[in-house]
Amino acid sequence: MRLKAIFAFTSTLLVSVASALAPAPAVAQVTLTYSDWQAAETVWGRSLREALDAFEKANPDIKVNLEPVALGQRDTRYTTALRSGKGPDVFALDANPIKRYIQEGWVRDLTPFLAKEPNFLADWYPTLLGPVTDNGKISGIPKNISPTLLIYNTALFKDAGIANPPKNWDEFRDAAKKLTKATKPGGPVDQWGTLLVLARAGFDLRMSSVLRGFGADYLTPDNKHSALNTPEAKKAFNFVVDMINVDKSMVPGVAQVDANGGRQLMAGGKVGMILEGLTIPTIADMNPALEARKTLRASGIPQDPASKSKVRSLIYMKSLFMNPNTPHPDAAWRLLRFMNDRAQQERWFNDSGLLSARRSVNETYKPIQDDPFATVGTKEIEFASFLPQIPQWPEILETVRQSLQAAVARTKTADQALADAHQEIEKILARP
Repeated sequence: MRLKAIFAFTSTLLVSVASALAPAPAVAQVTLTYSDWQAAETVWGRSLREALDAFEKANPDIKVNLEPVALGQRDTRYTTALRSGKGPDVFALDANPIKRYIQEGWVRDLTPFLAKEPNFLADWYPTLLGPVTDNGKISGIPKNISPTLLIYNTALFKDAGIANPPKNWDEFRDAAKKLTKATKPGGPVDQWGTLLVLARAGFDLRMSSVLRGFGADYLTPDNKHSALNTPEAKKAFNFVVDMINVDKSMVPGVAQVDANGGRQLMAGGKVGMILEGLTIPTIADMNPALEARKTLRASGIPQDPASKSKVRSLIYMKSLFMNPNTPHPDAAWRLLRFMNDRAQQERWFNDSGLLSARRSVNETYKPIQDDPFATVGTKEIEFASFLPQIPQWPEILETVRQSLQAAVARTKTADQALADAHQEIEKILARP
């Protein structure tokens, strides 16, 4: 009996030791996909990867795959996938297509999650919640914002004898002519005054700023009719076409330049000024030799002295959304929260220069208060607004873009191209 007892004790001890030495059972892991067009950019890509690494460490039961998508292909890829019940679990959108995504059911209603955290959005600017809200239901969380500004190269301005950034469009046009030149005597023109993004990716922010800078807009205030038949709209449209075709103060091939291409030209010192958001870190990363934070400066969008409109620019806003088809909504919500908490909002500014959708971050975070670009940006917010928040907006914007392309290519006169855009938009808005 004693031997049996010893054997039993020894067996129990061995089992206990084996259990202690055995590896702990693996944590059950959920895999999410986070998709963002800026993941393909150097600065933003690095920032997003670091944020997702931090999220995974804080949430060891969740793994996140980062999925880049080209901005020009984003909506086609997302909507195709979402219609078939697929697509990324969490994804980013700018303000333009949000209403269509909501009304088509391509994003998940976040109201049930927010109901459990009633104070979660108390720190957000109320106006920023408008685009992500429909019939009282919130479908997205605003992340970063920036008004469109005039970004200019002080070294090129000094060399061209331009003392100050242009305040009106006549000054802007004159400055662009002075900045356009051959940098080597007898050589070809290799420096230009400015550019306007005419490719899909980024057209909205730039052309809209010109329109509003002239006191014009795309639609009437009730969003029921086109406003492109006004004298102000005609003036703005012809101004752009003449700078390209007559002055030739914009980069050749400007019709194909997208937002990132515009930043690259600015980084390379090839243009003196651009209409751009607070993307100075991205420009700096493209060409460290430029010393962008020293060489570049920001100003408000030029204004037509005859304009009586307070709105002179627009707000770029990036928000995060949840796929209605995700099999892991609770995990996706945890990721949404993390990407918008205060620490991450501060990270986005430190890395990429964009302002926060959270009021307290912009008003109390010292690096924002001390930054010469951010201080201009925060002042311009009150003069900026969103583009029309209607489902037809993406189609309307593309109609205007193609009409401007036709005028630049001289397949239509500027007046005819604008008149055609006006009529086509009227048809779009008249559809049941």
